[in-house]
Amino acid sequence: MESEVLTMNDSYHRLFEPLAFKHGPQLKNRFAMCPMVVFAANEDGTPSQEDLDYFRRRNQFGDLLLTGAITISEHIKGHPQQLSIASDAAIPAFAELAAVMKAHGGKAVAQIQHPGREAAHGYKQTGKAYAPSSIRFPFLPYQVTELNDDEIWGIIEAFGLAARRLMQAGFDGVEIHGANHYLIQQFFSAYSNKREDDWGGTLAKRMNFAKEVTKAVIKAARAENPQAIIGYRISPEEIHGETVGYTLDEALLLIDWLANMNLDFLDVSSAGSGNFSSNAYKAFPRISAQQGAINTIIRTLLNNRLPLVISGTIRSAEEALDALNYGDIVAMGVAALSDPDFKAKIAAGKEQQINMNVAGRLADLRLPSGLIAVYKQGVALPQVEGLLTD
Repeated sequence: MESEVLTMNDSYHRLFEPLAFKHGPQLKNRFAMCPMVVFAANEDGTPSQEDLDYFRRRNQFGDLLLTGAITISEHIKGHPQQLSIASDAAIPAFAELAAVMKAHGGKAVAQIQHPGREAAHGYKQTGKAYAPSSIRFPFLPYQVTELNDDEIWGIIEAFGLAARRLMQAGFDGVEIHGANHYLIQQFFSAYSNKREDDWGGTLAKRMNFAKEVTKAVIKAARAENPQAIIGYRISPEEIHGETVGYTLDEALLLIDWLANMNLDFLDVSSAGSGNFSSNAYKAFPRISAQQGAINTIIRTLLNNRLPLVISGTIRSAEEALDALNYGDIVAMGVAALSDPDFKAKIAAGKEQQINMNVAGRLADLRLPSGLIAVYKQGVALPQVEGLLTD
């Protein structure tokens, strides 16, 4: 890499500056691979050969490598080929994945998740999909089941158990998935949380589930490895037309609490509101008393307490560099799918050869068959050029 960097365009050096977390080894550069479900897991939720091949092809994309969402319990998957670590029996299989991700020195971070109402596959298995409140969601073909207090505490414990298992599997850390309308966000949202107990009824109480999960994960992960890297992924607002789950200003209150919780990074999801438009990484809030881009507002609030990971239609060397004006680490999803050599090409002064068109390259890219199938079904996902014409 040192010899490659010598041929790099000088303007891109910022992308290769190191960054130190509070825990674990420092990052050698500012590139990260976005957490993406790639629909390749075995039936029991363990990583398949396709998963291993997919990550092996991308384990030099950046120094921070995140898995897609890994469910923490049985029978709650959103898709039958989603990863899951519901028991200790899965640890050896996840150890293989961790080893593949870390093979070239990258930091392997596993994202842990409870889909809540979005557990479509879990509903098919058990007839239940759990949520903070038993209300009818017009976009779901099933009725959700409201969680009771004991079940809520059981889920919090399951987050900690999943973190412990993944640390035992050799991951460098875990990311708490508090974004994209899954269970943690459902508790935070006034739209989906109609409770009048310790878990809802006021903004402060709607934050309690996120807080308890965060505390449980920190405790469990750091008990296994005191240098565990721990991040939190958040959707900065939940606004769909006239429906407001929470605004950016409300999210800032939770972010401020997270920034004081001995975490290592905050990961902002631009896709949480379905924002797949160009320049999503510098989008402005829909409703806010604050002025400026969402990520700029969040970064100002963090005030160097946590590194900020940002993403959102970053698909060129120029956009990656510009993204550092809004965050500290540049996470990319479609770019990682389409050109795993993105970083290497910039380092070698060949950024003009970055290729976002996957047509004719699927075998080399090791894109899982399940991922391709989901795109062909027309699921709302960020566009991958050439995928449906190959």
